[in-house]
Amino acid sequence: MKLEDDFCGKEYIKITLVCLSPDKCSILKGPAEEKRLVEILRDDYCISRYEKMLQLVIKEKVAEDYQDFCFQMFSLEALQEAFEKGKDNVTGSYLRNVQGKMQKVTAAIYPRKLGNKGKLEEFMLYVYSQK
Repeated sequence: MKLEDDFCGKEYIKITLVCLSPDKCSILKGPAEEKRLVEILRDDYCISRYEKMLQLVIKEKVAEDYQDFCFQMFSLEALQEAFEKGKDNVTGSYLRNVQGKMQKVTAAIYPRKLGNKGKLEEFMLYVYSQK
């Protein structure tokens, strides 16, 4: 395990940078199959790369009982609303498939860049487990 994989007693499973304009989603640390997935997502005028990735990952990796919760928590609308209200992060815990086993993880989302009138432009998403 590398030093950056374990910080403050947390094991980071996935770290993602999401830029809404331009439409870009980069997995800085995470499973290889999810990194490949992000690379092949095509541009679509109806849905962002982040939303496409979210749909695929939640359906494939998150326990069925937690999928609705995750869709709500990670939705751009919910994130925008939370950050407009002055929250400095959004967090939640759920069961996720990690290396073939279901494991309780926590996701924390932090705004990185807010534009005009507080519109969310860029954020970081961390998925980790406690040791």
